[in-house]
Amino acid sequence: MRKKRLGKALSWLLGGAVMGMLIFAMASNFIIIAQATVSPLSTVRGNSMYPHIKDGDAVLLAGAAPDELGIGDVVVFPDPEAPEQSVVHRVISIDSGGGSPYAVTKGDANPSADPFTVPLSRVTGEVKMVIPRGGVFIDYLRSPRGYVNCVVLPLLVLVLYLLARWYLERPSPRKGLLARELIPQG
Repeated sequence: MRKKRLGKALSWLLGGAVMGMLIFAMASNFIIIAQATVSPLSTVRGNSMYPHIKDGDAVLLAGAAPDELGIGDVVVFPDPEAPEQSVVHRVISIDSGGGSPYAVTKGDANPSADPFTVPLSRVTGEVKMVIPRGGVFIDYLRSPRGYVNCVVLPLLVLVLYLLARWYLERPSPRKGLLARELIPQG
């Protein structure tokens, strides 16, 4: 009787672990797909926004209409010196010189404002949330090793679990001892 209860508990625990791994794999896959299509999360490199945003954090971005931006907002815009990269800095003032509004920005950890101004029309997003160390996880998921560990292996474990269950439930008088011990029937 005690052995049967232990077997049921082990089976329940194994089933729960497999389901947890499956949910984790599905969530990881969703993050990978979202990053490839809409890219709402961006990994931060550097500490110019320390302590608010640190190197390796992820930021959740939302679109920013130029007329909705204000002083104190943390915005993202293309780096004027390297347009393929983005800068995440805080708006410290907004001016309308020359007809179109522009922002003066500064990193929280920088001693002075940026040496350039940013036209508000060039702001690509506003930081809505910071996920501490989230960028490290996103970068890991994007790597081949991370994809295998977080998506492929949990799915493989699920397939093995389902095969073991199928093996135990098929009508046959001879069943494997190991499978019978790990996943008891009834």
